[in-house]
Amino acid sequence: MNALNLTDGDITLRKEIVQILKMALTQNWALSYVTTVKNRVSSQPLQFVSVNAQEGTFCVGFDPVISQMDTSDSLMFRAQNGGVSIIYQSRLLEFPGDPSLTKISSLHHFELPYKIACTQLRKTIRVNLESVAKVPVTLYLVNGALIEGVVMDISTSGVKLIVSQDLGQESNDLQIVDACKISLPNGQALQTAAQLIGMINDEESNISFLRCEFVQMRSQDEEMLDGFINDMLREVESSDSR
Repeated sequence: MNALNLTDGDITLRKEIVQILKMALTQNWALSYVTTVKNRVSSQPLQFVSVNAQEGTFCVGFDPVISQMDTSDSLMFRAQNGGVSIIYQSRLLEFPGDPSLTKISSLHHFELPYKIACTQLRKTIRVNLESVAKVPVTLYLVNGALIEGVVMDISTSGVKLIVSQDLGQESNDLQIVDACKISLPNGQALQTAAQLIGMINDEESNISFLRCEFVQMRSQDEEMLDGFINDMLREVESSDSR
C-alpha cells in the first residue's frame, strides 16, 4: 500500500512537504507567522507567493518585521484552512542572485521546512454509512477527470470513500481533487469544493481509500449535510437498539 495522509502528526518527507505547501498556496490557506514578546504569543498574516521545489524555497510577501531579520534567522509559520492547521519553522534566506536586495525586496524567501506538524481542528461527529446506506460520491479532479466511489463515513467537515480501482502512484497527490458531489438517498445532491487529505492504494485488492476535507461549502449545503447526518445517526441508533 502507498499512503499519503494529512492528519494529526508530523510530515517529514520532502515530497509531501512540497505537496502540502503547494496545496496551501493554490487553495489560499490563511498563512501567518507567529511571534512571542514578553511571553505573549501573536500572529501576523502574510501573503503566500510561491513554492519552488527545485530551489528548496518558498516565498512570502513583504513584512516589516521580517525585513529586519538577519539571514538564517528562523520564523514559525502557521497555515489554516477548514478543519486542518499546519505549523512549521523555516530559515530566512538571502534574495536569490543578489544578497544586497534581501533587506529591501518586496518579497521574502525562506528555506523549505524539514518538518510540518498537522492538526485536525474540527472534531465533528462522524457517521459510518457502510451498514446503513449506499451513498455514491463523484470526485472531480483538477485535470477534468472523474472518480466514482461510495461513502464509507461522513461528517460536516469531510468524507471517507472507497473506490473500486487502484489509483496508483501517479494519483498520490494532495492537489488532485477539486470538488465532490454526494448523491444522498433522498434524491438531493450535495456538491462542494474539496481537498484530498489522505489516500491509501491497495494494489492486491484493486481498491483505494480516500479522505477528503470539504472546502468553502455553501450554507444551504451545510444545512443539508447536517440534516442527513442527524437522520443517519438516528437510523444507526434505531438499528443498534433492536
